[in-house]
Amino acid sequence: SCTFDSIAHYLLRHAIVRNETLLTVQVGAMDGRSNDPMYAIFVKQQSDLFSNLHHWLPVIIEPVPQNYENLLDTYTGIAETHALGCAVPINAAVSYEVGKSECPFCRVNLAEDSPRVCKDLPNWKRLQIGSLDCENSKRLFRNVFDQCIIQDPLPCSSISNLLKERFVPHNNVVILQVDIEGYEFILVPNFLQDVGENSALPLVIHFETKVLLELDRKQPSTHGGNKTRLGTVTEALTSKGYVLYDDWEDMLAIRI
Repeated sequence: SCTFDSIAHYLLRHAIVRNETLLTVQVGAMDGRSNDPMYAIFVKQQSDLFSNLHHWLPVIIEPVPQNYENLLDTYTGIAETHALGCAVPINAAVSYEVGKSECPFCRVNLAEDSPRVCKDLPNWKRLQIGSLDCENSKRLFRNVFDQCIIQDPLPCSSISNLLKERFVPHNNVVILQVDIEGYEFILVPNFLQDVGENSALPLVIHFETKVLLELDRKQPSTHGGNKTRLGTVTEALTSKGYVLYDDWEDMLAIRI
């Protein structure tokens, strides 16, 4: 069957055989390990073929400072255990608002002196739920929003600009992995439009749909007319020649 795992494995094998580099971009990388499909696919894989990852070049984008520090530790470990030659970590948020170099970002207060109610939140809420969509954060955290949520201005830019600033060829990305708590309906269509030519788009785009579906169920989108959030993403992808596959709580898009 066509799964994210199987096609990612194939693409890395292809890069190894041809002595090329598999360039991937992950937006919302968190700590690089927890519930991380890229870690599961390339690092946890029990195969001699994947014991040496010097043909993989991961660009890993994570806005939350504590997560970013943990992300650096994870990839330092991968370099030591799997011979990963290089990774490009980026501590920023992805945004397509023209003219903005900083964006308001809502995240849980992880400081030692944060209120007890914040420390008692489950880890998936404390560490994973950061978003440019602060209105969604208000709905999610409800009565603890004012106590636990920090609204930080963070560096932000488009994916293409973030890559260009680090001299990474943005038109050579093979896999784009996105998990940004419902903001996919803004990022994915804008990313496709920003890249422009179909030939420069990634072969594979994989993104979470669970939060999108939950948001669509609770509150119809105010973007894109009558389209749902998920519908906005899928229409943008199919218009660029992607074939879509349901992948449980995610969606796999393959450009043909």
